[in-house]
Order: sequence, then C-alpha cells, then structure tokens
Amino acid sequence: MQIRLFYPFIKKFGVMAATAIIVILLYQYYGALEYTTKNLSEFFRLTLEHFFLVIVSMATAASIGVSLGIIMTRKGFERFGSAIMAIVNVWQSVPSLGVIALAYAFLPLVGLSGIGVVPALVALFFHAVAPIVRNTVAGIQSVSKDVIEAATGMGMTPNQILFRIEIPNALPVIMGGIRTATAIIVGSAPLACLIGGGGLGFWIFTGIALMDMGIMMAGAVPVALIAMLFDALLARLERIVVSEGIQSGEYQEA
Repeated sequence: MQIRLFYPFIKKFGVMAATAIIVILLYQYYGALEYTTKNLSEFFRLTLEHFFLVIVSMATAASIGVSLGIIMTRKGFERFGSAIMAIVNVWQSVPSLGVIALAYAFLPLVGLSGIGVVPALVALFFHAVAPIVRNTVAGIQSVSKDVIEAATGMGMTPNQILFRIEIPNALPVIMGGIRTATAIIVGSAPLACLIGGGGLGFWIFTGIALMDMGIMMAGAVPVALIAMLFDALLARLERIVVSEGIQSGEYQEA
C-alpha cells in the first residue's frame, strides 16, 4: 500500500533522478566533467549557439508548417496538397547529413553563403517541417464533419470555424508534430558545426576526431538533456493551450 502511495512521485521524479545519476557517472568516468569545468566559457557559448539553432529553426518550422497544413485543408487548395506533401516528404527522407550538404551546395546558387548559421538554419528547417505539415493536415481532417456542419448551420464563417473549432480540436495532433520536429532538430543540430553553424556538435566531432570520449561526451550528453528539456516544455505547453474538454476526451479515449 505504501509503495502505491509513492508510485506517482516515483513515476514523476524517478526518471529525472536516474538520468541525473547516469549523466554524472558518465561525466565522471570519461573525464567530461573535468573538461567541461576547464572550458566553461566555451561550453556556455556552444550551448547558447545550440539553443539558438534549435529555437529559431523550430519556430520557423512550426509557423510555416502549420500554415502550409492549414492551406492544404482549405477548399480550392486540396489539389495542391499532394504536391506540397510530396515535397516535404522528400526532404524528410533525406538523411540529416545530406540536408546539411545540400544546403551547403545550393545556397550559394541563390546568392547566400553555404557556410555559417544561415545554411544550418535552412537545413534544420527543411528537415523538420514535414511532421508538422503532416500532423496539421491529419489533425484538421480528423475534426468531425458533423461538428463543422452544425457550426455552418449556426452561421459561423469559414474563418470562425477554422480558429474556433478546427484548430482547437486539432491542437493535440499538431503539438505532437511539433514535438517530433523538435526532437529531429535537436538531434540534427550537432551536424551544423560541419558547415560553421556552431553548437555543441563542435565538441562531439572534436572528440571523435581526437578519439577522446571525454570531449565527445561533454558535447553529446548536453544535447540529450536539451532534447529532454524541450520535450518537457512542449508537453507543458500542450497542457496549457489544449482545452480541458479536449484533454479529458483524449484521456477517456485512451
């Protein structure tokens, strides 16, 4: 009985505690903690660069991906939906390193540098926008047609139906796509250092080049922690933006 009482507490904080212990042990065993302490200013600089890459590319992918998904579900634009989805799926199928290489190769053709933060952001955006577009379309299309017909019968305009009915009901699915895209961005961001985009990937690839596990772990573990942090923040944001009625409905269906 006592174990059951503490189960919610263990479920909530047990994973965090276990993760913290594993991180500390790895840091200590491979010498990553000592390396990070000696290069603390560089660690903060690389971490800030990594956060910048993730936040900017995620915000851009979310805004454009949701907008494209909405456009694809509007009357008169359905015929363009398959073409748009084919394009984003092609980008999604290209490996992360391939997207970075394509950005490096093609951006100079349009007058932009192939090295630096901009091509890294472009590559991360294209690699992560597909799940957002896909989930936005799926979420809006899953809204009951009876509800939409009832709203139309009440005199609501298409824009009112979109913003008051379709998007609120599709938010859980949309947020799922954004969380997936964020995981892709955080995992792919270390590759940005290969074209001068900065970030914690600099330590990861430096450690690989020098065959030094301490340097590599000093870059890899924070990347994993950043991924967990963004997923937790987005899960919290989802609970805030999704109405309680829809959340309770999901819980009952589950």
